[in-house]
Amino acid sequence: MSEIAPPEPRVSVKQRSGGELILTSGHESQPMATSLVRVFLDTVSTQPDTTLLAEKNAEGEFELLSYRDARDRAYAIATWLLQKGAGQNMPLLILSGASIDHFVVALGAMLAKVPCTPASMSYSTVPAAYPKLQALFDRIRPAFVFSTDFEMQAKSLEVTGIANEKVMFIGQGDGIRATPLSEIEHHTDAELVDASVAEINHDTVTRYMFTSGSTGAPKGVIHTHGMICAMLAARVATKGEKAPSPVRVLDWMPWSHVGAGLMRLAMVIESGGCIYLDDGKPVPDEYHKTLENLLVVKPTMYGGAPLGWNMLVDALERDEALAISFFSHVTSLQYGSAAMPVSTYDRLQALLLKYQGARKPMATSLQSTEVAVGISRYWPCEDQSVVGLPMPGAELKLLPVGDRYEVRVRSKGVTPGYINDPRKTAEAFDDEGFFKMGDAVVFADPNDYTKGLRFAGRIAEQFKLVTGTWVAAGTLRSQLIAACAPYVRDVVICGLNQPYIAVMIWTNIDAANEVTGSSHVEEQVQNTLLQNKLRGLLAAHNAESGASSQRVARFVLLSDPPDIGAGEITDKGYVNQGAVQRNRANVVDGLFADDVPPQVVIV
Repeated sequence: MSEIAPPEPRVSVKQRSGGELILTSGHESQPMATSLVRVFLDTVSTQPDTTLLAEKNAEGEFELLSYRDARDRAYAIATWLLQKGAGQNMPLLILSGASIDHFVVALGAMLAKVPCTPASMSYSTVPAAYPKLQALFDRIRPAFVFSTDFEMQAKSLEVTGIANEKVMFIGQGDGIRATPLSEIEHHTDAELVDASVAEINHDTVTRYMFTSGSTGAPKGVIHTHGMICAMLAARVATKGEKAPSPVRVLDWMPWSHVGAGLMRLAMVIESGGCIYLDDGKPVPDEYHKTLENLLVVKPTMYGGAPLGWNMLVDALERDEALAISFFSHVTSLQYGSAAMPVSTYDRLQALLLKYQGARKPMATSLQSTEVAVGISRYWPCEDQSVVGLPMPGAELKLLPVGDRYEVRVRSKGVTPGYINDPRKTAEAFDDEGFFKMGDAVVFADPNDYTKGLRFAGRIAEQFKLVTGTWVAAGTLRSQLIAACAPYVRDVVICGLNQPYIAVMIWTNIDAANEVTGSSHVEEQVQNTLLQNKLRGLLAAHNAESGASSQRVARFVLLSDPPDIGAGEITDKGYVNQGAVQRNRANVVDGLFADDVPPQVVIV
């Protein structure tokens, strides 16, 4: 299939009083499908035997689920749910991670108009996160709870008391009165399910997706069929076509997050493509599985967080056979969740030139759990700090905040609110119905708005030094990771009401090993060679930056990884800056102490 040139960037800008701006896309949104169910059933009708989902079995081989088999299994599950009286007021809580069974249960729930919530696996498997599971359960009050293996969640269900709640448990596991799928799937009433499907419209709730909690307590976001259909329609308008087919994706991202658990699934289903579930992830002890899977799956579309891209680029530079296989098939590259470091992008483009003969643009966007139609970079752009322009169908309100703009968005792809939380829902919208994203942006070129918007951090993460100088922590974090590449994995920016900025650093273990000769984190953080290397890189950053809002005076290297149970990091790998500083207050105090502790390095 020949590639179709993407549309040119277009934007309409209206000036308001006080410097406020209203931005809309210059591209018209396409007609919306009736529901995500209809999108799925339309694909089944045209390619029933195509593989939709693939999952590793106990022998390490991929088992395949076709579109027809997914429909048939989901229809049986929907029949069972409907015969139990299920509907919009009887949610389903899913405790297990991504799998074929997870998918068909969620699809069956969608057919039966049952809102489902895929919970973060950490909530039911990490003791420190059990209170989050309890809070989630109390918020949605599910009628059904599903797990592929309740034995994994037995302790959390016992501690929280959920095991004794009056809910219907579905799946397998000792000690839980669960109905196995094999018993549920033995009977289908197609007329009953079809009647349910006919009642689904844009206002029908399909998911309650909880936010990651990267800047606060997780909130239950209401997702409707209209939101996801608006996203699909907007994508068509800026792609010139549906996603290239056949799409083949290898994905490790958890389905408890909307990007992988709803948006990516919807895009792949619309294109008639397939998702291979990756049993690896971008962490040192698991990434070898991802590299092995890449050779087997040969994805045509590949995306993920910049951290994962950095690890992949490292591997592609080392392994020519892997690089040849990867670049022989991949046609679409995407990233999200954080800014792409320039060094990683440049190394990837060098590989593309070597193996494909040309540079290739990477797609990215600025959306959220609450916003499916927001900002997207849909045109080729070398500036990786640019997140895009309004998607078709979206209105952006930009409010001046210092030298930046706060982003608010209004579209059919915005949530109607938070489940059972009218106070937070009211707080999330302004008096014109714009959703407050909490993100800040600036124009890449104030004289040419079509150059796009740059992400300028989270409003909640900005703070003032004691001098009154504003610090955009999110933007500075990305700059420091890029400046210290490849030795730094992540950075926490400190300095609220202090005279200078100091940072806590997690090192990239493999890169630090090349400097220290040790793969043990405890030895690395005490190594003078590594400390001096980072001191030099930060000093170079300071020399280029100039402003006190960007200069780093001190740093400390952390040996303990971010604690997911304590809310320091999300499943996607995004660090909660505030939680880390609260949990490690003694380290923060040391960074600003007059009597400098030995572990603190002065730049």
